[in-house]
Amino acid sequence: MRLLTILLLALLPNLILAAGKYPSPLPTPETEILNIDIQSCSKSCLKEYLQNGEFFSFLVNINKNNTNEELLTNAKILLTQLDITHIPYFLETQKSALIQIALLFPRKTIGRYSISSTNVILSYLFNRNQPFNFEIFDSKSESLEDLQNTMDKITAKGYKQIIALLTYVGANNINHLETKIPIYIPSVHSSQIAEPLMPNIIYGGISYEQQIEKLSALNPNSTKVVSFYDEGYIGNQMNEYVLKYNLDTLYSSAFNPESAAKFPKEIKTIQSLLKNSKIFLNTPITHSSIILSQITYNDIQINGIYSTQINYNPSFLSITQEKDRNNMYIANSIAKSDSLLVEETKLLNADLEYDWINYSTAYGVEYFYLQNIPNAKAYFKETIKNNQVEYKIDILTPKNNRFIPITNEY
Repeated sequence: MRLLTILLLALLPNLILAAGKYPSPLPTPETEILNIDIQSCSKSCLKEYLQNGEFFSFLVNINKNNTNEELLTNAKILLTQLDITHIPYFLETQKSALIQIALLFPRKTIGRYSISSTNVILSYLFNRNQPFNFEIFDSKSESLEDLQNTMDKITAKGYKQIIALLTYVGANNINHLETKIPIYIPSVHSSQIAEPLMPNIIYGGISYEQQIEKLSALNPNSTKVVSFYDEGYIGNQMNEYVLKYNLDTLYSSAFNPESAAKFPKEIKTIQSLLKNSKIFLNTPITHSSIILSQITYNDIQINGIYSTQINYNPSFLSITQEKDRNNMYIANSIAKSDSLLVEETKLLNADLEYDWINYSTAYGVEYFYLQNIPNAKAYFKETIKNNQVEYKIDILTPKNNRFIPITNEY
């Protein structure tokens, strides 16, 4: 029988907080597995461990002589899923890794994107097949103190580049920190930063203002404008852009679950405003489908429906009717990227075709990758100007089961 020692450096939850309310000075628990097996393990041996679900035996027996790309991919996925920080193979290879990327995010604030962004980064780095060192750091919150503490941990571990998945609140806070380490924020546009931009921070958020400006230029002879927008910071921003580029807006309304429930009655009172109008529909997919179906149901003739990136998603096509989407235009800033990368990312349940934060995250990984390996082939065509990624904007119309571009001009 093979001998395997599993070393678990873990602390009981009630020991993490000292004196009941004060944080303990002890480091955050980590999990490391070590191998003292004197027998060698071949590739077929590793595959057998994997097939039998003996994941720890699989991980500790990987070495530079018995691995391949498929086995390494499985190993890296298991490390993430099992929350293991070190195995012998990666302790050796990470010393020579050119790529040293940390992912920073506040799990409570970001939520679902913490997983998909991790998978996007791993997919990109696997695809490049170069040694890399990648680690995730949860800042807990977006406060200045928590962000500073997390940045200190990242730099102490020797990471050279950071992808920080933050809201506009955290992005404004991190902009105040005095650090020279390069930071890429995929989720925020530079226009959302109140103070002068720090030179070491790049912003990858899309510009809703540019999208709305371009949409507003369509059908210029129709000046009767109505705006529906999502309740919240981003939604309010989008409505302000609609008002800025459509001075004759007659009616605007924030939309939330309560509004959606009342809309079948509410629409009766605004039919005259909706008739022959340009409708800006910057609401989530489910709310957009309610508004569109009621416009169709009440047989209201309109001059066009215009939406930003928020409704660029295949699920929008599946929950709306073809006639509901008639004369509709959607702005999109996601370009086509490397097809193999897209498919490999799908294997880890991450989307580069319709999810703009995932797309922006992948661009950020490439930006850092090319800083280290400048002669590598670039998968993305976007450029950076004044610390902001500049995206091409296409206008699409949703027809049948796909989005069809109506222009290729920026």
